[in-house]
Amino acid sequence: MFDKNDFEVFNDDTLSGRLELIRKNLDPKFEILGQDLLQSLEDEYHQKFFLKIAKHQRRTKNPPPDTWLAINQDKKGYKKTPHLEFGLWPDRYFITFSLLADIRDRENYYSILEKYQNKIISEGWGVSNDHTSSVLKDATEFDNVIKHYQKVKSSDLVIGFELLKNDSIVSSSDYDQLLKDKFMKLSQYLVLFNKEAAK
Repeated sequence: MFDKNDFEVFNDDTLSGRLELIRKNLDPKFEILGQDLLQSLEDEYHQKFFLKIAKHQRRTKNPPPDTWLAINQDKKGYKKTPHLEFGLWPDRYFITFSLLADIRDRENYYSILEKYQNKIISEGWGVSNDHTSSVLKDATEFDNVIKHYQKVKSSDLVIGFELLKNDSIVSSSDYDQLLKDKFMKLSQYLVLFNKEAAK
């Protein structure tokens, strides 16, 4: 389903043109993948999950620099809760678990992050303090990322995986299952963090 042509949506530098390409070329794939992920998550965890596909409706001038689907466990919306995303920047696919700057009850997650810090590092996820940047740091930076998140109220906490556009697997093979497997592996933190925060 996904292939290197996905990135062609970013070749159009106009707002209307890029949005049209996203709606035509990527949103149908997001819908198929999103429904598949919802079913897999609910089969795995026996809990309820909710899907949102980015529509970029607030944009009036500049084209979106990335596009995505998001899944969380709160039907009211995902941005103020722990959530997962799958999407594209112009040069890479990304799969992330995020706690944004304005998440509800932010301080409740500080000790949870520390509890799972070693596990996240050992699994080799990329990490970041900025969900608006495509670049993920090495897992070995996670201690610094957590400390920054605890100290700087405007910072995010992002854990994830990226597959670069120029990676050989994107050019030569079917990688849908790889993307799904990474998403499902990362989903453990969505469920764990929500469970821990509810205690």
